[in-house]
Amino acid sequence: MVDNFKKEIKLPDIIPIFPLKGVVMFPDTYLPLNIFEPRYLKMIDQAISNKNRLIGMIQPINSNESNDKFSFYRVGCAGKIIKFEETDDNRYLITLKGLSRFSLISEKINDKNFREANIDWRNFSKDFNVNEKSSDFRTLKTTLKKYFKSKKIKANMEAIDTFNDYNFVDQITMICPLANNEKQLLLETTSISKREKLLQTILDSYISEEYISDISKH
Repeated sequence: MVDNFKKEIKLPDIIPIFPLKGVVMFPDTYLPLNIFEPRYLKMIDQAISNKNRLIGMIQPINSNESNDKFSFYRVGCAGKIIKFEETDDNRYLITLKGLSRFSLISEKINDKNFREANIDWRNFSKDFNVNEKSSDFRTLKTTLKKYFKSKKIKANMEAIDTFNDYNFVDQITMICPLANNEKQLLLETTSISKREKLLQTILDSYISEEYISDISKH
């Protein structure tokens, strides 16, 4: 399936990657980015000059900004630039639409000082054939409200009840202040149904921690 799809849209084996801690993207989600570093401005210039306009989002495990040494998680997600705006102060405001997750094979800094990665799409071939089944996510929504309350996060609780996008789980994963490794674990979980169960478990654990903390204070 993925090999045929690669031929149809000419999926590349090498793409530019943008390392950001705490940021994950999923297929068919949208990620706005504010680009201002010179090397990443060059990366965007190169990406929009290509027909596929792809950028890979990936989390570094550890980083040392002084010498630019990173180690990366082995799974990221590629997104296509669907919106682009250049500001008066020479920044780029872009929006990526998630296409597919990928496995990282290797990466290096190119002569333009940004990273390019050799990637493999095969482990996530199902990302190209999304089965868009909506759900009311009743249990998850109830848990999410408790989580927001426990973390004192202001949210429109009534609006949460109206969400029924098939990838609601992925959208919540992207915006919630979960630990980096938790977001990565969710990213690497293959199916949405399994991600829903895992997210439920993670949120429940945070709620339990806050409950125990409150008891210990009294």
